[in-house]
Amino acid sequence: MAKSGTSYESTLRAHFAAARAERAAARDAAVSADDRLAVRRWQQARLAATHADLLASSEFGPAARFFLSELYSTEDLTQRDADIERVIRILVKFLPDKALATLAAALEMDALSELLDARLGKALREQSPVTTQPLTITPANYEVAYRAMGDYHLRLRQIALTEEIGLALDKLARMPLLAGLLRMMRGPAHAGGVGGLHEFLERGYAAFAHMKDGRAFILTIVERERTEHERLAGGTRRD
Repeated sequence: MAKSGTSYESTLRAHFAAARAERAAARDAAVSADDRLAVRRWQQARLAATHADLLASSEFGPAARFFLSELYSTEDLTQRDADIERVIRILVKFLPDKALATLAAALEMDALSELLDARLGKALREQSPVTTQPLTITPANYEVAYRAMGDYHLRLRQIALTEEIGLALDKLARMPLLAGLLRMMRGPAHAGGVGGLHEFLERGYAAFAHMKDGRAFILTIVERERTEHERLAGGTRRD
């Protein structure tokens, strides 16, 4: 990515707009919104089971919880979306290039996750077309839907972004100047009505700064998720 502020801003806005559009499309149809939430809750539970040891670790637990509940959230993100849209221009001016590149990757992953969750919800609903009933997800019908929707290149991109974001956050957490910048921005962020977004950034920084070996943490997650993708895709890393 170019180091131009304009380039960063346009990239951030494009990924952000894509994520918001997917969330809005889900909200417009009650069934789609409920199915999206069901998919996210099921996948959060699966992630928690796959990475239970990381969640229980005194060293890796905070970062694992940040990934599980903050970067891949089942919560209503309307306020966070509004906060991000309001401060993108400010972030581009004040954050270092590495931090902006990481934020761009995080917004891309957010948009990609929304897209894949919507498609997966649709594939699951097609197996159970009675729209008056809540979506029931089991390991068996999840696997069928995963293979039916395909999009393996997007799944691998999602995993690659997880690795990129995680390794970048680990490096950023070793930058003492960034900790000072976040502290300095705390007051203005709350005064400007975007305190929630700032707290999100601080929690992420603190979670990664807490780890001694963040690289091992991220590579463990990535390898497990690639293995799970191979299993669901039928034993091969298809593109």
